[in-house]
Order: sequence, then C-alpha cells, then structure tokens
Amino acid sequence: MRVRSLRGGSALGGFSLIELMMGVVILVVSISAAVSSQLISHNLLRTSNETNIAMADLQGAMELAILQNAGTLPLPVSEFANGVAIARFNGLHLRNETITATYPGYVPGAAVPDPLQVVMTIQWNDYLERGRTLTLATMRTR
Repeated sequence: MRVRSLRGGSALGGFSLIELMMGVVILVVSISAAVSSQLISHNLLRTSNETNIAMADLQGAMELAILQNAGTLPLPVSEFANGVAIARFNGLHLRNETITATYPGYVPGAAVPDPLQVVMTIQWNDYLERGRTLTLATMRTR
C-alpha cells in the first residue's frame, strides 16, 4: 500500500542510507576536530605551566646567588661554583631539573671582575621528555 501526501505526490519518510552516512561522517569530522583542538590546548597549557615553574626556580636561584658575598660567587667551594649544578635545585619541581651558574668573563685564579656577570641556566625534561632550557642573566657589583 502506498501512502500519498496531501499534495498529491507520494510520501517517502526518513533519510536514505547515503544521507545518513554523510551526516555521520560530518559529525565524526567535527567532533574529531574539536577533540584535537582541546588536546593541543591542553598541551600548550602544560608547556606554559612547566615554563612558569622553571622561571620561578631560576629566579629563586638567581636571588640566592645575588645575596651571596660578591667575592665568593665564582669560587669552587661556593654553592654557586662556576658551571656546577646547584644541589638544592636538582629535581626540585621538574623532571631532571638542574640549575647551573656561570660567570662569563671570569677567569679562575684571577681577580673577580667588577661588575660580575652572573648567568643562571635551567635544564629539564618536559612532559614529553623533550629537553628544555631557560637562561637568566644579571650583573653583580661589589
């Protein structure tokens, strides 16, 4: 039995299989695009958070170095020895975190230059195990 519409033609109810499949494909593509953008956004937030933590640790190390006696900074017996990782910052907040202090222009055994340039470098592995590095520099006078 054939159902007729009020307009006189035949009524075909529902969607064809091809129309339904096209709708599903469009829906899947749009959902996957939304999920992908959310994952990218989440990864950017994680990277930004790790960078902020690294900068805070780096600033803390620099402040501790600046508070030291200017004559003891580059000495090998100091906590802030030239090119040696600062022990109290090893693995503090980030994976494989190390902070080292270097003093460009300083020659071991020679007089400490005035002003003394202090460069702090932090290295760590991010959440994807990529090596990351930040550097902070200042000048220290006697």
